[in-house]
Parts: sequence; structure tokens; C-alpha cells
Amino acid sequence: MNALYLAWQNRRSRHWFPVGRIVHHEHDERDEYEFAYIRGVRTAIDTNMFMPIPGFTNIERRYKSPALFPTFRYRVMNLKRPDRDEYLQHLGIDSNDWDEIAELSVSGGLSHLDGFELFPPIEPDADGRFETQFILHGLRHTNPDSIRRADSLGVGESLELSFEVSNPATMHAINVKTADHYILGWLPRYLIDGLHKDNAWMITEVEATVARVNLSAPLSHRLLVSFKGKLPEQFSPMRDLDQYQPISIDGHS
Repeated sequence: MNALYLAWQNRRSRHWFPVGRIVHHEHDERDEYEFAYIRGVRTAIDTNMFMPIPGFTNIERRYKSPALFPTFRYRVMNLKRPDRDEYLQHLGIDSNDWDEIAELSVSGGLSHLDGFELFPPIEPDADGRFETQFILHGLRHTNPDSIRRADSLGVGESLELSFEVSNPATMHAINVKTADHYILGWLPRYLIDGLHKDNAWMITEVEATVARVNLSAPLSHRLLVSFKGKLPEQFSPMRDLDQYQPISIDGHS
């Protein structure tokens, strides 16, 4: 994993927009991080008054740094915290394989200070199959019965998905629920937005399973979900969907 995308939520409308991309390059054992806005930011600016991030005020520029930019680095747990190893376990990350991009790709780098979330690219293979993991959000918005059911889940247990067309925060949402119909939360926006054609979801052969149940973690990090699916052959969202394309290519818009 060497890339992350940045999404922004308008807290009034609660709609999400992909707005940026971080790429980690390694050049002869030398690190370089690059941030660029993507075309989705123009929709966020035009329709929802998104303001460029401090330190990244020119949306047509590519920003480079030998270390992860402070705007994103503060979203990584402090390396000196005594509960760090437990936190990485909650994310399903081996501390020996850790890097900042790997952590943020699962944690999302959420902060109460702003409306940003980081997420990994969907990278299908030649047959269109992909796999990702994410911390399930929304459990705290369910009910005590759903929370108790979540705590009783076993690793590898299958989860079901269903469309929720009446979600007030979005035009469409997809519930994640148990086989016995306890709603646990919702799929991340990056697995939903932009993956529709003719009002149908483009992902088929979906498989969602429990990867970890973190009983000692807060509800925001209680469940780690493994998600597999298949996209149409020769289709790659981050390559083919307009909103994910960088605005700047070598300094040109």
C-alpha cells in the first residue's frame, strides 16, 4: 500500500466528497510523500463551500515532502503511547509490518476537529477482484441489542449487506448486518459512491466477514471487517472515475 485518498464531509449536508490523494514514493531508500488535490474537490468547492486545506492552498499544485505532512501525521497514533501495540492489533496490523500509510488506510485517520477521512484505493486484479479491510463505523448509532450481538461475533463469521434508501445523511447507504438481521453499521463511502451505473451497484460476488472483534476497544474500533468483491473487468475506480483523477499533472491542470 503506497497511496491514500482523502475524503471530506460537509457537516451541514453530511455528504462526502473525494478531494485529495497522498502517495508514498521510495527513491533509493529515500522517502518522498506527495499530496495533490483530485477533481472531486471542484465539486466540493462549487456545491459545498469546501476551503483548501491550510498548507495546501493551491489546488493545482503537487506538494512534496520527505516525511508525511503534519496535516496527516497527527492522525497516526503516537509511537510512544503504551497502548500502541494493542491499537495496531485492533486494526489487524502486525507491528513489524507497520507504516503510516498502512495504519491510516484502516483507521481512516478520523478526528473530531474536522470532516476528513482517509481511505485506501480499490485495486482490482485482472479479473476485477479486490479485497480490503476497514473498521466498521456506525455501531454506536445502533442499539444495545446490536452492540451485544457485535460482541458475540466470531472471526470469519459472514455478514450481510442491504441497501438503505432512506438514510437522511446520504442519497444511498448500505447496511452491514448479521445473518440474524442485527444492523451493525454501514459500508464506508468509498465502497459506495461512484460505483453505481444505471442505479445498480457495480460490485458483485460480495463477501463480507468478521476479521476481528476488539472487545477492549471503544465502539468506534470494535469491529474490523474484511470485504471482497468483483468489479467489471478492465474497470478500476481510481483509474477510471473522473473524481479520483489528480487536477495537476506535472504542474499542469
